[in-house]
Amino acid sequence: MRVKIIDCTEKQHKDVEKIVNFISDYLQKNNVNYTKLTLKELQFAQCTECRCCTQKKSDEPVKCVLKDDLNDELDNIEAANRYIILADRNNLFSKNKVHEKFSQRLVAYYYWPYGQVQSTLRRVAQAKSSILINYNTTKYFMNHSFYTSKHYMEHTSASIGAKVIDWQAITPKKDIIKSYEKRLIEMIDKLLHSFVQRAS
Repeated sequence: MRVKIIDCTEKQHKDVEKIVNFISDYLQKNNVNYTKLTLKELQFAQCTECRCCTQKKSDEPVKCVLKDDLNDELDNIEAANRYIILADRNNLFSKNKVHEKFSQRLVAYYYWPYGQVQSTLRRVAQAKSSILINYNTTKYFMNHSFYTSKHYMEHTSASIGAKVIDWQAITPKKDIIKSYEKRLIEMIDKLLHSFVQRAS
């Protein structure tokens, strides 16, 4: 089992750092092989919608003709079979630009030849699993941004062939770990247990 932590957050949050560190420590304590990907640290281009990557029929994602950091990371994403996807939402009326750009580049996971009306996922069967964590700093709990953020994260998970088995919206707290420790452990354990279930 390999776990990939995909950090799609746009802003630098101390709370998010604490959450990622807590997750990393918990995985390490349980001898789980894991790696981290922090998207805002990568240099990658926005999708031009040329659809070159969607022309080849393959079960694997096809790398972009634009050579950048994300092309190299696709292999690392593929190497994992369990994912912890984090994203933040800081404004009620604007999207997370980092996550949006990443999501657009996940068109590499779709087959869409010229002349075909709609794209199709290269892998319809979701053999992998994921949990989603949305750090939301917008006011008014459970406004539309919580649902749209969840939708974008579900798209990310589906694209890479992972079934979402749990998700959690997290809002700023005085002690973020104390407030969410039990819930985070519950989600991680569910993710790890899903591997045992599929393997048996």
